[in-house]
Amino acid sequence: MKHFCVVLFILFFCRLAFAQTGQIATSPFYPEGGARPLGMGAAFVGLADDVNSLLYNPGGLAWVKGLTVSLRDSENITAGQAFPTGYGSSVGLAVVTTKLSLPSNLTTSTNSKLLLLSFGTKLNFLPQLYQDPNFQRIGVGINIKGLISETLRQQNQPDLSASGWDMDLGVIWKRTDWNTVGISLQNALPAKTLGMGEIKWDVGSAEGIPASLKIGTSAKIISDIDAPVYMEGKDLLLNGEIDFSRSNPALLRLGGEFGFNKTFFVRAGVMQQHQNGAVVSPINLGLGYRSSNWGVDLVSYHEATRNQNLAYLSFIYFPRGWVVVEKLEIEKPVVVMETPIEKISLEDNIVTYDDRIEVAGAVKPNVDIFINGLQVAVAADNNFRAVVPLEIGKNLILVEARYEEEKKSWKYKVLRKAKVEIAEEKAIQAALKKATTAAEKAELQKKESARAEEKGKVEELVTLGVIEVEPGKEFHLETGITRGELATWVVKAAGLPLPKVEEDPFPDVKRDDPLAPYIKLITQMNLMQPFADGTFRPTALVSKKEGERLFKALGIKS
Repeated sequence: MKHFCVVLFILFFCRLAFAQTGQIATSPFYPEGGARPLGMGAAFVGLADDVNSLLYNPGGLAWVKGLTVSLRDSENITAGQAFPTGYGSSVGLAVVTTKLSLPSNLTTSTNSKLLLLSFGTKLNFLPQLYQDPNFQRIGVGINIKGLISETLRQQNQPDLSASGWDMDLGVIWKRTDWNTVGISLQNALPAKTLGMGEIKWDVGSAEGIPASLKIGTSAKIISDIDAPVYMEGKDLLLNGEIDFSRSNPALLRLGGEFGFNKTFFVRAGVMQQHQNGAVVSPINLGLGYRSSNWGVDLVSYHEATRNQNLAYLSFIYFPRGWVVVEKLEIEKPVVVMETPIEKISLEDNIVTYDDRIEVAGAVKPNVDIFINGLQVAVAADNNFRAVVPLEIGKNLILVEARYEEEKKSWKYKVLRKAKVEIAEEKAIQAALKKATTAAEKAELQKKESARAEEKGKVEELVTLGVIEVEPGKEFHLETGITRGELATWVVKAAGLPLPKVEEDPFPDVKRDDPLAPYIKLITQMNLMQPFADGTFRPTALVSKKEGERLFKALGIKS
């Protein structure tokens, strides 16, 4: 990674001097497209996680596949594809057609067609690095860009045509599952290197193509999988990038994407651009939708050359038949990452009393399985089995299938209910065994049904942490709960920090009483009230009315 970065810097700063393509006010070798990247202020070099990597950072192609078409209108279209070849790499192809009428001179227009041939692979393609998992997180890539045609039209002047070739280099480092760093050196070839690195006009002149060094990072701050902050069904992605050019001031680009259920997305970004010798900082706004294998994105962005806000639309498609395969013998099966797990014993929203749950299933050949971050042994017949401990309350089991650092994840919610022994229930069951008449049995069965319903409510409260019951001890429904006990349980269940108690909260609750901080906090939150005489009475039993009011405030059905 470090050596690759050094090479990029040397190429950038040793670049031969160039002239701006002043006749057309912009370089066709700087295609910036794709409604999703533009929606995030074009700060995409440090992310590069979809087909738009072709335009921003070819290093991202190591993990990318799919087709995309983006258009501003019928004459400004970008089409591209990234096709996985196996061995952790992909090849890419893109065509960018542009027609531009310059606002400074409405009689001047330019048409260009740019072709990009790309290749991206993980750095562990080298035999000596293959077994090192660190290098499976680094992708490197190259773009060969050819200006197939460039036509400049001016009123009362003959048309001018140009062509040229150049090259981009890129690298992506997946530091963690939620953070990536990217570097891209665009138009890396010095002028006249191998006949490339410049635009040649048919009138005999030639000019260098400006180089640009882009350094960016991306962080998924919020997600329900692999992120510092957990939020169910929400994703927040933040990107930042700095663009360096030898002839212009550096540009700062910032953007973000907020997703709902991995289906709907809202994007915004600040996209600094060079405009008439100055730097402008317009705000771009975008929307996106994703299904299982296709998506659509829309953005409103600023184009510096025209000094206009324009709309851009993109379609993206992920062919299910395009799969990444391992280098296998001819008779061995192919790994299909769309369905790496053939069967699993889990289902969502399981409810159990057990303190552990067994997870078993089968995977495709050569797929590794991880449960809650720990690798599970896979037998020769591709079956696996693991035991996952459960805590009282809600548990999230994360199942990951990994193959050559490709990863698919599933999450399963499991509720472990607290099992509570009710003293009155045992007494009723003992009485039922002794009952001799049908009337006695019917009356006891009615009481047993009522106690079972009450037991369910108690177990729910214990599961939520509102009530504490020591393991192995019976709970007495008729004994009741004291006000001090209830205050303690509610505060503990909420996980609230305890306040300092510098004076007696109430006449009957001294400041050195272990219950004092809990009682002070719950009364400050207006969940429990003192009596009319100013006392709290921590040993008094909670009345039914008071309990119902508290449970209603907590959103618990009593």
